[in-house]
Amino acid sequence: MLNRTFGNKQRKLNGKWLMEKKWLRYSKSKDAVYCVNCCLFGGNDGREKTFTSGTSDWKNLSSLLKRHESETCHINASSRAESYLDIQSGKCESINKKLSESSRITVNNNRHILKRIIEIIVLCAKQNIPLRGHTAENSNFDVILTAFAKNDEILSDHLASAHYNAKYTSPDIQNELIGICAEHVKEKITSACRNCPFYAIIVDEATDKSTKEQLSLCVRYVDDNCCVNEEFLGFVECPSIKGTDLCANILSFLQEVDLDILKIRAQCYDGASNMSGKYRGVQALVRERSPHANYVHCKAHCLNLALVHSSNIPCVRTMMSTVQDISFMFDYSAKRLNAFCKELSQDTAARAEMEQRTKLRTLCETRWSSRADALATFKNAFSVVLHALETLQEDGDDKAGQYLGGILRFDFIIALIVAEHLLSSTVALTNLLQKEDNDLLHAVEETKVVVQLLRNERNDADVWDALYDKASNIAAEFDIQPSRPRRAARQNHRANPDVHTVSDYWKVTLFYVFLDHLVQEIESHILSNQDRFAALYLLPKRLHQLQVEMLPAIYAAYAPDIDHTFESFNNEVARWKVRWNIAENRPVRLQETLQKTNKDLYPCIYNILAVLLTMPPTSASCERSFSAIKRIKNYLRSTMRTERMSSLAILHIHKDMDVDISKIINTFASKKGRKLDFF
Repeated sequence: MLNRTFGNKQRKLNGKWLMEKKWLRYSKSKDAVYCVNCCLFGGNDGREKTFTSGTSDWKNLSSLLKRHESETCHINASSRAESYLDIQSGKCESINKKLSESSRITVNNNRHILKRIIEIIVLCAKQNIPLRGHTAENSNFDVILTAFAKNDEILSDHLASAHYNAKYTSPDIQNELIGICAEHVKEKITSACRNCPFYAIIVDEATDKSTKEQLSLCVRYVDDNCCVNEEFLGFVECPSIKGTDLCANILSFLQEVDLDILKIRAQCYDGASNMSGKYRGVQALVRERSPHANYVHCKAHCLNLALVHSSNIPCVRTMMSTVQDISFMFDYSAKRLNAFCKELSQDTAARAEMEQRTKLRTLCETRWSSRADALATFKNAFSVVLHALETLQEDGDDKAGQYLGGILRFDFIIALIVAEHLLSSTVALTNLLQKEDNDLLHAVEETKVVVQLLRNERNDADVWDALYDKASNIAAEFDIQPSRPRRAARQNHRANPDVHTVSDYWKVTLFYVFLDHLVQEIESHILSNQDRFAALYLLPKRLHQLQVEMLPAIYAAYAPDIDHTFESFNNEVARWKVRWNIAENRPVRLQETLQKTNKDLYPCIYNILAVLLTMPPTSASCERSFSAIKRIKNYLRSTMRTERMSSLAILHIHKDMDVDISKIINTFASKKGRKLDFF
């Protein structure tokens, strides 16, 4: 430290002051002392500038130090310096950190509140629980939310203190969150579908409770694991059901979900003219935009049409009408149902055959294969029905007397036995066709099994004898004689074969006619061939039937999905034959074959089999979505808009699919400015 002359004396800085005053700093270059606290943390409003600009007045330094320590600006600066040192050493948190922590806690609480609200909405949607009620206070949503709040302090405080427009429980917010959740699920499905080289569309239309035409759209695709996926994507309201309008709605929907129309390889609809029309039907219009989208007539509808047409025999038609009327009579009258239940309780044998059922089953107007169960129930409860009708007739019920006369006829009994037997042979096929993982080839093969079974029964005399004996035994129990209509030489308006026995008459006019018509209808509707079906000979169990002449047709049918020349395809088929000739275990189903096919070694065959597996055999997935409509949009919720109904249906149908609530909150918060902070 340099000496300074003050009068006749030499003065210099006393080092003791630096030890006592922690805030004092000495600058060797300036030969002056400074207040580090005031220099770094002092404001501009302080009047004392001595120690901010530096001083070397060693003579008066003692008094200057005392005066500076008492200054307000020095005290404030020292306090700020002390706080800074405490923050740096970790003894306390900074203001920014405290503010940031407070903001983080607020955001976490807000997200927790919205998470609870979304969880309740998703729960209600998946379980088809209506969210609203006659009043907001008594709605299912508010009641469940209040129950959740009892064990959730954060949610409880929010419901009690939040502003009315920041509670996020209003119907508009519910609809918005339902839509976001549905879009989240739909994006999962469409994302998986976009990753596939091709897919199929399944479309059907139906009328909802408010008499609005709803178009159900599903997609079918095969993922990387060779698993078949049939997924529902939503409903579209259709003011018009013309083919052009329906096609426009379908293509617009596919564009909205970002699915490439050119990747469509199959389209499955029912046989209505607006869907299947050759020129102006939906299938023709879609093929104009996507040429490789082959039309598949729903095989379940085809089977149903076969049953409808084959059941048009007069005695069968009359029998079914009588069964339906009697079933309705017991179903919609408490008095008549009580009479039926009373007779059933006294008939142990009938009660055992009905398998604990207490009512007759009505005949479904659309699903004719289900009529087999209804006819079987009626047959097993025949004695109960007859005695119940007798009791009601004695009680003055004239309609019961009319129905009693209708069933106490041999033509009714024999028609009931034959129709129930033949319809029951198609039940297993109907159930198979409705499975999502089914494929066209397997459906056709099983249909051929049913056809062959029916033909075998036609040629087996024992089958008819057993049916006739069963009808004769039921008739004998009620003193009904087996009979046939009177034969006339010039009769042209009903069956009039030249047979000698009652059994032969019903065998020729009922059993043969019904069975032959059913086989013919099944063959014409379900077993109709397509160019793509020729690829079934690539299956290992059919390779021995594959002819060289078939290869050009197979190659041409699948050319858009084969990136190799015909010569390469021919060589690949040759290697394919050798592979399965030396293999011990050969797959039977199309899906099993695809799973055992190496995509790199057999790229052409892999794509052909994948396209075949992608083609849907039925539109049962759309029919299942219509069942969801009946549950969601019932008579109590008939004013629901299509957008909300479609979103609820997506969440309800895909209830096994998880919803990422964190992503839902992020999407909800980023759509527009919110009253609460979620980021």
